Amino acid sequence: MSELDSQTVDAFVDLRSPYSYLALKPARLLAERSGFTFDWWPFITDFRSAYGGEVEERSGRDIAKVRYLYMDCRRLAAKQGLTIRSTTKLWDATLGSQALLFAKSRNRLWAFCDPMLAAFWRREFDLESQTAIDAAIAAAGLDVADWHAYQQTRAPADLLAATLRAEALGVFGAPTFVYRGELFWGSDRIDLLASTLDPSKPWAF
Repeated sequence: MSELDSQTVDAFVDLRSPYSYLALKPARLLAERSGFTFDWWPFITDFRSAYGGEVEERSGRDIAKVRYLYMDCRRLAAKQGLTIRSTTKLWDATLGSQALLFAKSRNRLWAFCDPMLAAFWRREFDLESQTAIDAAIAAAGLDVADWHAYQQTRAPADLLAATLRAEALGVFGAPTFVYRGELFWGSDRIDLLASTLDPSKPWAF
């Protein structure tokens, strides 16, 4: 069976993207209800280009855009019972993305991601800290020595492969869901994705 005939949705999320965070619950619910497999991948967005550089470099227009973005996300988060506080810097998501791939490879993706992301969006987690990531790995029931071995061997290549996969599929931002070559960008496109997966059902998320 070719990839285009499969019942798999490629799901790309950026750990630093509030819209990616907002997409997780409805997308996972869709996977459960539809029976489709969602294959989760990290995606590192070029936020510097998208939002006018470092925080201190942004124009008034860029600052207004980011303020609105977080206001919008807080409203949407409240509907899911989530907390989203605006970030204070442009985080490097490399380490966290590698850890996501490691947890996924050990079938502990959500045991790692759920508490880590909840803490990150409360401003209680340092996404760039090896110590913090190690603690999150251990809390997810994973072996920290195994994680360190993965970092030293497969992690860079696996993250590059995820990036190349996104590029090959035409992904330019997160969250993006790809089904049979068709892209659905944004947490507000999950209803549209659902109706594409199964038009016979009255989906609502």
